[in-house]
Amino acid sequence: MIHLRSPRLSRRTLLTSAAGASIALPWLEAFAPRRASAQTAAPQRFVVMFSPDGLLPSWTPTGTETDFTLSTILSPLAPHQDDIVVVRGLYQEGGGGDGHQNGIGGMLTGTTLNTGPFGGTQAPPAGWASGPSVDQRIADAIGNATKLRSLELGVQVGAADNWGRMCYRASDQPLPPEDDPSAVYARVFADLHTDPAVLAAERARQKSILDAVGADYARVSATLGSADRQRLDAHLDAVRDLEVRLTKVGQLGGAACADPTIHAVPKDDNDAYPDVGGLQLDLLAMALACDVTRVASLQWSRSVSQTRFTWLGITDGHHDLSHLGDGDASAVDKLTRINQWYMSELAALIAKLKAIPEGDGSVLDNTVILYCNELAKGNTHSRVDAGYVLAGSGGGAFETGRFVRFDPSQQIPHNGLLISLLNAFGIADTQFGKPEWSDGPLSGLI
Repeated sequence: MIHLRSPRLSRRTLLTSAAGASIALPWLEAFAPRRASAQTAAPQRFVVMFSPDGLLPSWTPTGTETDFTLSTILSPLAPHQDDIVVVRGLYQEGGGGDGHQNGIGGMLTGTTLNTGPFGGTQAPPAGWASGPSVDQRIADAIGNATKLRSLELGVQVGAADNWGRMCYRASDQPLPPEDDPSAVYARVFADLHTDPAVLAAERARQKSILDAVGADYARVSATLGSADRQRLDAHLDAVRDLEVRLTKVGQLGGAACADPTIHAVPKDDNDAYPDVGGLQLDLLAMALACDVTRVASLQWSRSVSQTRFTWLGITDGHHDLSHLGDGDASAVDKLTRINQWYMSELAALIAKLKAIPEGDGSVLDNTVILYCNELAKGNTHSRVDAGYVLAGSGGGAFETGRFVRFDPSQQIPHNGLLISLLNAFGIADTQFGKPEWSDGPLSGLI
């Protein structure tokens, strides 16, 4: 029990029950009330898919907003043309490192890199991004009801440096993608193989202690002003949320949820690249179907990727090819086929989510996939007219089947796209990333 002599509480104060269960109080002058998020029968989901080393100017479709023909690079998306929005003409902001560093660092954060230990072609050396990535801002809103707040996957992402990180929890807090499918499976789906009796015992052990300390809570709450009472309520809500998340162990949801099949694969072998990526796509799709997470990302390789696309008959390193001249017909052909292959992987993910029924539609109908690249054009490190593809309407937030164009000469910051994505998930932010690059959502996109 708490014995109060005055309304002022020590930061060491605990809510306790007669049995000795306790909950620490928040620092009431520091925490704001917790923002509640709406729950719907069919939850929204957000997925990022990245491929490296820039596109080619020929990537864009031709035609009008609603009557357009996909390019050779985008042609694998043809079966899903009614489910996508192609966005061109934006300037992908970034700064603080070489072209690849600030490309991948600013791509999802809309901000610059801090100074740090990673030497490139620029001085001073660059570090990690100086703000959160858009997926993590969205996870703040929709990631609290699932076992995993977000799921970061990779395919041969390489060293832990700022050429190989695109997701950030906050400034200087990169989130490493897991590029071993076996490790992903163990983390996400191992609960399926746990003895139900063990799971039941664990859930019972983790049963909320909030009811047990209810009387003490009422006593403390009565001594507080309205603002601190709100802060205390928010703190207890957060504790309950954590406990609810813990009790989701073994409770994978979704009518289409199933134990995915994986096999052993040499995850770092160049020629296993498609196999590793295919397994990661399967795991990502099933993690969404099972409602293990509602925010996920798949990072193919890294900026300055030297993957050799031997399964396409290409033995050159990707980055080396990307720096050859526009007049090199052989390089243009190879780069076209490489980027077309990446689009086929995006198409595969779209098809997987479309095949998972949900309500009157599919998981894709309630999802937004963002495809992006750290550069617009590899051989110049240009980020003008960067390539973006959205797939899925996010539960009706986006009208799909469109080709949305902006004037590249105006260098409209891509922060507007990131803000539009936030707005699509019910986040009313009007700025994201560096304030100078944030001027609200893109006109006509949502």
